[in-house]
Amino acid sequence: MAIQAHMYSENLGFALGAPQEQQQQQPPLMQFHNLSHHKNIDFHQSIPFSHTISPHVENQRIEMDRFINLQNERLRMALQEQRKQQISQILKIYESKTQFLIKQKEEQIAKATNRTMELEDFLRRIEIENQTWQRVAKENESMVASLNSTIERLRETATANAAAEDAECCNSRNSCVIMLPCRHLCSCRNCDAILDSCPVCNMVKKASIEALI
Repeated sequence: MAIQAHMYSENLGFALGAPQEQQQQQPPLMQFHNLSHHKNIDFHQSIPFSHTISPHVENQRIEMDRFINLQNERLRMALQEQRKQQISQILKIYESKTQFLIKQKEEQIAKATNRTMELEDFLRRIEIENQTWQRVAKENESMVASLNSTIERLRETATANAAAEDAECCNSRNSCVIMLPCRHLCSCRNCDAILDSCPVCNMVKKASIEALI
């Protein structure tokens, strides 16, 4: 009986402990199936959480994109405004320099214009003086020609006359001085120095020429 009880107890213990050994000694395929089953349960349990957080992540991404686009637009506007200010400053600098150069050129043009007017006035005066001197030269040429003809005629008459005529003023010396502008041969050298007018026609003496007879 004792042996049977012991065997029964061993059999009972074997029967009781068999499921644990069977559970521990499951084949690898069964263990993988059990593990995948537990993972599927965990995945199905985590799906509602992912569905809940996904819209928030999408909204956050959209908000970040909007924020980045807004910052980019603000940066672009700031750079554009800064560029406009720089261009405006450069234009002001060039405008001031251009106005300064234009003012200098206008002053130079005004000086050149005044100088041109002065030269034109000077040329007009020179032209008038030239015309005056040409007229005087022509008058002198005609006077010289007339005096030459008078002297030539007097030479001819002097050689024809046997005795020389006496001067009208002193009646003692030969007449050898021609009064101008009346052209009368009526004075000697000594009387010409004291005469102010012609003794023949009383015209005021402006000049006198000695006739070489």
